[in-house]
Order: sequence, then structure tokens, then C-alpha cells
Amino acid sequence: MFQPQLLVDLLKPAHGAHILDLATHQGDTALALVEAGCVVTAVDSSARAIEKCNEILREKNISAIKTAVMKAEQLSFNGTKFDGVTCRMAMHHFDDVPQALRQIAGVLKENAPLIIGDSISPDNRALGEFLMKIGRLRDSTFKTLFTVDDWKKLLLDNGLKMIDYSLSKDTRNATKWLAHSPLSDDEKDCIHDAFVDSSQEVKDYLRAEIVDGKIVEFTDDKILIKAIRA
Repeated sequence: MFQPQLLVDLLKPAHGAHILDLATHQGDTALALVEAGCVVTAVDSSARAIEKCNEILREKNISAIKTAVMKAEQLSFNGTKFDGVTCRMAMHHFDDVPQALRQIAGVLKENAPLIIGDSISPDNRALGEFLMKIGRLRDSTFKTLFTVDDWKKLLLDNGLKMIDYSLSKDTRNATKWLAHSPLSDDEKDCIHDAFVDSSQEVKDYLRAEIVDGKIVEFTDDKILIKAIRA
């Protein structure tokens, strides 16, 4: 999975830059941005996530991060414009990605970058549908995945332009991946069965390692995007 530093390295923020970190969760990316000399506004739609983030900030005595409970689709900063926006491994959970992108474009300074790190769908739609199926089985908040071309169009249609991207492989220990979810044993078995019953094309693409009817490891694709306000 994307480490926060990858987003910071692509962002290349100037010292003192004011960065908005969307869907910050417990603030990992926000903390990496502060270490790079940024001032950060970190938001998340989950009050529980922001509460945990604030606990961590208090423990670390960090004051350069301001937090708020806020959906990406409903950004409100009283006219404040940011030097950059980051969003790591979250957009596939958003209720309305086009609306979120329009909101992001509205709070970015001219030519300021948006950095997105997320899972991605391959061009083969059948493979993409399988990835979305297991994503939704594991997490009810999982919404959808996009191809590279989808991302280019989504960004351009909503006030942004992709200027760079890179793809990488992410090999997951499926036992740990499932252990980090709140699923019951029966729900986990549904995911194992989905892998077992999938086509050979899916198994080959995901490099699925299945032992005794259980998925133990698979590999999917991630995308790292740099866009600017169009």
C-alpha cells in the first residue's frame, strides 16, 4: 500500500505550504507533510477518525495540523485556497467522486497540485468488477474503482488535469487484510469462496495464492496521480 511519503515526494511542497489532506483517517499523510515543513488542514468524514487523529497529535505535541470533520464532497473553508491537496487510499470510498473533484478544484490555488494515491481498475472490466466485488464484500463503504482513462476523464470533466501518473503492484497478505476488517467468519468465508470460484484469468492477474480453499496472498494495482487545476 502507498506509504504517505510517496505522496509527499510527488507533491514536492515548498516549506510552509498550506496543504489540505482529505480523508486523513488517523493523520499519517498529514504527519508526513508536517515533517516536510508544511502546514496542514486534515479532514475526514468520520468523527471517530478525527478524534483518534487529534489524540495522536496531542501525544506528539504537533500544532501544525488543524483537523475538521468534513466530507470531500462538501468542502467549506470560507474562501481559503490551498497550495496542494492530498488524498491517500480513500477515493474508492467516496460517495460522489466527481463532486469531490469539483470541490477540490475550487479550493486549490492556480496550478497547485492534487496528489491521489488509490487502488485502480485494470482496463479489463471483468477483472475490475471482481476487484470491486471483493472490495465491497470486505468493506461496505467501498464504492468503485477507476481505470487510468477513467481518471483522466474524471479529472478533466471536473476542473482538473492529470499531468503525471505511475502504476505499481501491491502484494497483500490476505490473512492480515481480512484480520483488519470487522467481518464475521462467515463473511470472510464468502471472500475466500469468491477467490476460489473466480476464473483462471482473475487468479492469474491477481497472482492469487490459494491454499486449502483460502486466499492467502494476492497482488493488485495502485495508481499515484498528480493533477493540477485546469
